[in-house]
Amino acid sequence: MKKNTDNLLARYFGGNSSKQDMQALEQWISTSAENQLYFDELTKLYATLGTSDAIMPKPNTERAKKSFIAYMAMQENNRQQISEIKHKPVFKRWMFTAASIALIFTLSFSVWLIYSEHDVVLAAQATIKEGTLPDLTQIKLSENSKIIYSSRYGKKSRKIRLEGQAFFSVGHKGNGVLQINADETFIEDIGTKFTISAYPDSDEVKVKVNEGKVHFYTQKNKGLVLTANETGIYDKQTKEFSVIEPEVYAVTKYIKHIQFNGKCLRDAMDIIAKEYNIKIRFKEPGIGERKITVNFDSENVDMVLRIIAETLDLTVEKDANGYLMSNNKKLPK
Repeated sequence: MKKNTDNLLARYFGGNSSKQDMQALEQWISTSAENQLYFDELTKLYATLGTSDAIMPKPNTERAKKSFIAYMAMQENNRQQISEIKHKPVFKRWMFTAASIALIFTLSFSVWLIYSEHDVVLAAQATIKEGTLPDLTQIKLSENSKIIYSSRYGKKSRKIRLEGQAFFSVGHKGNGVLQINADETFIEDIGTKFTISAYPDSDEVKVKVNEGKVHFYTQKNKGLVLTANETGIYDKQTKEFSVIEPEVYAVTKYIKHIQFNGKCLRDAMDIIAKEYNIKIRFKEPGIGERKITVNFDSENVDMVLRIIAETLDLTVEKDANGYLMSNNKKLPK
């Protein structure tokens, strides 16, 4: 499989790819983030080879000598094949040229890849983008976000710079503890799944933990340790950390814990509708401005809405479009 891929890459960079080659190459690139990274690095190297901008490390002379001997042996073998089959000179000349380009290009890239440490960027613009890092950490980047990490990520350390928002499901294949630098804060994994929001134009950095624990801190503030269902906030202006208690979190797939304290009913219903994937409407606009303080533990959505309705003297009805809340109209005496 690797030999076929090398041949595809050689034909591509040699300008001899067929339509079928391009389709096979695109399929190979889309298979994994590592293939995409490998192709991007090859493209970057190919663009700089032979130019004044090319920065190549000092070569290993012993390695170069062995590579040169192998290269000359390959040339001799190709010349013998060409002399034996003379009725296809154009095809053989192309094969010899492609093989030479592939070998020289692969050797140059190998030297550059071994000795050069450089930044790798994974970015999302208008849509969400997902990827898997070498340590098997799965990342889901939100719009207008990006991460930057070293090409040697996972070999000695696992450090990432984040701009924007991303969800992390941490893998543990590489060496070192996963550390994410988001603005002026640092988040260190203690075996978990979490989301970080750190947009440059925001006054805060937010970390929401789904599973496990993280250490959330700065160089001058030891910060705090967040556990499952907790959300930590770092205020860039005051340089202080705080923890937000969750208003809603899952107990089971269909049953959740809910806690509202002086919450506007409209905002509370928006949260419930999103968590339970339902639609809630108000018959009279003013209903949404009422305040609700309530705490539910292990009740389903029908019970939650019925209790809220009774507390605020409302009526709740279920129909084909979801739930409708309206003022409770008492019959005249």
